[in-house]
Amino acid sequence: MFASHRNINTQLTLLALAIGMSISPAYSQGYGIQNANRDKANTEKWECKRCIVNSGFSGSVAVGAAYNDADDIHFGNTTGTDKDGVVGHLDADLVNKAESGYQTSFVADKLGYDTGSATLETGRPGHYNIALCYRGLAHYDTNDALSPYANDDDNQSLPSNWQTAAITSQMPTLLEDVRTLELKTKRDRFTLGGDYLGSFYRAELNYQHEKRQGKRAFSGNILTNSAMLAQPIDDTTDEFGAKIYFNGNGWLIGVDSSFSQYKNDHNAISWQNAFTPTFGAAYSGQSAVSPDNKAYRIGANAQLSGNGHQILMHLGVASFTQDDAFLPATINGPSPALPTTSLDGKVDTTEMKLKYNGRVVRGLSIRASYDYSDRDNKTALNPYPQVITDSYYAGTAVNPEYDRTKQQAKLGAKYRINRAIYLNAGYQYDHNDYSDLDRDSLKQNSVFAKVNYRITPSWSAWLKAEFSDRTGSTYKAVTTTDSQSNPYLRKSYLADRERQKYQLSVNFNPESAFSASANVHISSDDYDDTLVGLTQVDTQGYDISANYLLSDDLSINAYLNQDWRDSDQAGSSNFGLPNWFVNTDEKSTLIGAGVDYLHLLDKKLDLGLDYTYSDGQSDTEITQGLTSPYGDYFATRHNINAFAQYHLNEKMALRFDWIFENYQDSDWLNQGTSVDTIPNVLTFGDLSHDYSAHYVGLTFSYQL
Repeated sequence: MFASHRNINTQLTLLALAIGMSISPAYSQGYGIQNANRDKANTEKWECKRCIVNSGFSGSVAVGAAYNDADDIHFGNTTGTDKDGVVGHLDADLVNKAESGYQTSFVADKLGYDTGSATLETGRPGHYNIALCYRGLAHYDTNDALSPYANDDDNQSLPSNWQTAAITSQMPTLLEDVRTLELKTKRDRFTLGGDYLGSFYRAELNYQHEKRQGKRAFSGNILTNSAMLAQPIDDTTDEFGAKIYFNGNGWLIGVDSSFSQYKNDHNAISWQNAFTPTFGAAYSGQSAVSPDNKAYRIGANAQLSGNGHQILMHLGVASFTQDDAFLPATINGPSPALPTTSLDGKVDTTEMKLKYNGRVVRGLSIRASYDYSDRDNKTALNPYPQVITDSYYAGTAVNPEYDRTKQQAKLGAKYRINRAIYLNAGYQYDHNDYSDLDRDSLKQNSVFAKVNYRITPSWSAWLKAEFSDRTGSTYKAVTTTDSQSNPYLRKSYLADRERQKYQLSVNFNPESAFSASANVHISSDDYDDTLVGLTQVDTQGYDISANYLLSDDLSINAYLNQDWRDSDQAGSSNFGLPNWFVNTDEKSTLIGAGVDYLHLLDKKLDLGLDYTYSDGQSDTEITQGLTSPYGDYFATRHNINAFAQYHLNEKMALRFDWIFENYQDSDWLNQGTSVDTIPNVLTFGDLSHDYSAHYVGLTFSYQL
């Protein structure tokens, strides 16, 4: 946004729309300081005696080694690595500055871990810049999944001596043939980008490559039997982007575009049937995986500012395509003919955004916006054969379009009554048009009001209330699928709903060492016209936090958060009115405390300790004449994170880190199960976690 011109020498600064660009100053012709006559000026008095231009190398580098004693790889979600034993890492924060203004920096954090990162950046700040970045991402599920399948490739095969059976408990070699396997995903993301800042424009180019590998759970179904499989993951995503923005006195225009491409090294997963084939004689199964696809996008942005008013505009179009060859409808017996060899899928989207902010009179400002988006599926509609779990032919079905047009309008105002009180209120209207859903259109009206009150210089509070009402067109059965819905069923994202939400926040922030805040929220969703489906959701919660700086070297903090969610659902087992009901109570608790004690032992020792406790649990009861509770569903975590850093001298330091985690969870779906507990499902066994693990690290750092 622009600062208003108060005089002819006012420097103009612009923050670019949505991309956070810093634009060069613009001056009226002939009045810039570069045009001043300095021939007779005594520039010696202009020299800054205290200004020091640092050049050369500076920063710090650290190398470390850690020991991880976790038997469960789930602990890696806390530490950043699942390696059991010793693992090394590199940390760095280095910069080399030249007197000419050119500089190069290198920053690394836990490089060597699965979640490590590094950035190499060079250029002249304010002119041009080039950066090469790496970041690792990982998610660790379990290393205790049990399976008799050899799952190192797309073809999931059983042992050569495998004997099928009608149910899992009758498979004679099952317990002997199972082996443990890991379910985890790792991503390596590389980014190369550069930007150039001219006198009235800024240009950016960037490229990102991400490779993902690992295994995830997959259910291979054949008629009424299924087996849990470890599906291999090996795919890449490449994205190219370009931006250019021009700015002047009170305006900014720009264009940004991108192209992305997803490639999957796998095109299908197949598996042997572990059960004795029944109807259809299906001895194996096959399922497609995520197909290769591409996306193109281009957008134009503009901003106009001046005299306390601002208008933002955006127009963008995108196209998504997918043209992988189809698999046969079945691999068991003759396959029904497909209407085409590939989907040749294409979806086009259009979006437009308009925003206005401005001060009408002193103390009153208004804002307004309008957003429009349209999803147009241009994929050809064809009748495709429906083969149920590679077993039997069930006719044809036409692929649905799922087009959607979304419009949203907002109007708000902010009014300051005095220095202590101001009001904020707004209205929002949402309108959605759909195809191939139970409703053709959905609309929602929402209002909110918020009052902020600074009670004293130390105390402040705000109260906010929100109300919304969602309705839509007449329900009608979808005709593009053979699986029709219960006529009394109302899907939660399409159902009529009335929502109320209230929030209260109180803050204490004096000019002293102690500060605190407390927040409370309550909400209620009422699906008043729903007979079958979600009927009611109530939530409540609060959080409290406090910080106390006992001295310049000693500080403590603590926080507490709790949330409750109570939901009711009605169901029907006879495709009619409700005859069974579900109540689910959920509760989450988060408690934490920490202390930092610095500059001990003649300012050589720094200590820190943080403790967190989290607990989430869900209790579900089904009532159908009798009330039957589900089993346990919870996750509990205790975490201690402590460090001690000793400064050997002004340049060298030794840091010790210790992480302790006690974690336990349970899911009634697999609690206490083994691979043969469910007669018609070959499971991974009990995937619950129950561990106590330690991470001990030692890091040596050197300050340049």
